[in-house]
Amino acid sequence: MNTKPTIYDPRERQVQVILTDTFQLGYVLESLLAFTGAADITVSTYSTGEEFLRKLLALRRKGLVRSAHLFTDFKAAEKTARVTPILRAAYDEVRFCQNHSKVMVIEGAFPALVLSSQNQTRCNRLENYAILQSREAADYCLSTLRGLATYKVL
Repeated sequence: MNTKPTIYDPRERQVQVILTDTFQLGYVLESLLAFTGAADITVSTYSTGEEFLRKLLALRRKGLVRSAHLFTDFKAAEKTARVTPILRAAYDEVRFCQNHSKVMVIEGAFPALVLSSQNQTRCNRLENYAILQSREAADYCLSTLRGLATYKVL
């Protein structure tokens, strides 16, 4: 049985690299919010799924996510049209664009950044997660995402 890796306080470990098949992206978000406190999040992903969206909604109900913005690929959005109602409930803003990146910027008491191979979909395969505590890296990712050409905004 695989042991679930520990996610540490990013203020104490500014760079964390994790390879695991024992958790999902929603768990990473929830773990980091325990350190950052209530936060605004910006997420980029190729595709999104119901499990992550439900976790995000639960975190919003608890007051841990103040606002949430999503950059997702327009082609993948067509394939996952059935989750559009929950997508609208989970995110304040959804931008459809040409995107294959998997980035999550968490801006609470301090910025935390997750670079991952995992989409916002359920996966039981080995995924990589790099957790960084860097204002410069967070600003770079936010600027790049906000500069993408958008095809549709919800």
